[in-house]
Amino acid sequence: MRSPSSDRTSTRGVATLAGALAIGLAAALAPVLVIGPVPVAGAQPVAGGQGSSNAPDQTAFYSPPADLPAVPGTVIRSEPMTITPSVPDLVAGGTLTADAQRIMYRSTGAAGGPVAVTGTYLQPRAPWSGPGPRPLAVVTPGTQGQGDQCAPSKSMEVGLGVGTAPISMAAGYSLIDAYSMLAEGFAVVVTDYEGLGTPGHHPYVNRDSQGRSALDAARAAVRLPGTDLAPDSPTVVSGYSQGGGAAAAAGEMHREYAPDLNLVGVAAGAPPSDMLGTLDRVDGGVLTGAVGYAINGILQVHPDLRPAFDRQLNDEGRRMLEVTSTQCVAETAFAYGLRRTSEFTVSGNSLADAARSEPEILRVLESYNLGRVAPTVPALVLIGRNDDVVPHHTAVDLVRDWCAQGTTVELRTAEIPAVAPGLVIDHALPMLAERATNARYLMDRVHGVPAPNSCGTV
Repeated sequence: MRSPSSDRTSTRGVATLAGALAIGLAAALAPVLVIGPVPVAGAQPVAGGQGSSNAPDQTAFYSPPADLPAVPGTVIRSEPMTITPSVPDLVAGGTLTADAQRIMYRSTGAAGGPVAVTGTYLQPRAPWSGPGPRPLAVVTPGTQGQGDQCAPSKSMEVGLGVGTAPISMAAGYSLIDAYSMLAEGFAVVVTDYEGLGTPGHHPYVNRDSQGRSALDAARAAVRLPGTDLAPDSPTVVSGYSQGGGAAAAAGEMHREYAPDLNLVGVAAGAPPSDMLGTLDRVDGGVLTGAVGYAINGILQVHPDLRPAFDRQLNDEGRRMLEVTSTQCVAETAFAYGLRRTSEFTVSGNSLADAARSEPEILRVLESYNLGRVAPTVPALVLIGRNDDVVPHHTAVDLVRDWCAQGTTVELRTAEIPAVAPGLVIDHALPMLAERATNARYLMDRVHGVPAPNSCGTV
């Protein structure tokens, strides 16, 4: 039997946090709730122009130099930026108590070559009062979309990014996790991931790409001039949903890819650790269209798989890939939410079953899975019992895999009743209900407190 202290979270305050969740979802999915479905053709860029946006034009900053540095984690450029609190930010704590910089740094892309990745660095204004140098938290964002306008560093700057070509709305909800980390005293760096803001399709949920983007963001932060970080600053990684998978990947890849970082802990909330299991779960829900992000990313890295996808996708499926390639998650939700992926296949089977019938596609999807390598630092895995995006049992399996390889892992299961299956609320509610859990867990790792361990009880 599981230890109640190791895998159950308190549900006190869930009723009030449900209101906060509604506010956050309203900000992220406002077009769905306010103006209803927009024709998917409107998601495509307008010929001859970029339309209008409430975000400053930062085209030059997001354009990488022709020659990238040789060393991963090298800072390519940085500039001061202003963070505008949005509704989700206010829910998370209010005024930002840090100075912000937009950064570009060198990382290693999904295809194995050098790429430029952007992000945001947040330097707390209050002095660090703990022992040693100030610790650093890497925040790995949840699903943003695939259009360049969806980059967290852009949406965080304006709070709620709105554009007309393509039609888009992106909430700066990555600051929810960042606020919690800042409150504990961490300096924070938020990665945009490969291909968000910068050229190329974002390789959505690609384990190697997002793990390296996170680790190189930490390298860049400790090298950034004018901070109170040190090369050996204790470093942690925290994320939820796609960000939980990225945090888990960073933990798994640390020893091989970035042993120079002083990584001390990882917190992975609702990590998509089994790609086919997650695809089965989201099919027919609000996030059905996110499969388009994944396929576009796969085709960018593995163009040789196009014939296999062409065998499986019908005209509507190919159109879905084109449309989602420029969208943020809100537009994708109202364009393709609650549809079945069987509508996009020649056979009428689900896309998960279509992938199972193509060995080359299946091989790539399985390479995105987590658990074959374990972090060498303590890890927290948070999952809702009734998560409607990431199946609970896949998170349990990840914990068991890591435990079997000797990692100290705490499993926390949020015992929150199902509210609205398929509408992402049951996926998002544990994130808000437990938004400070990751920060406290990770600061305990900085201070050397023995980590809780669910191994042997799950």
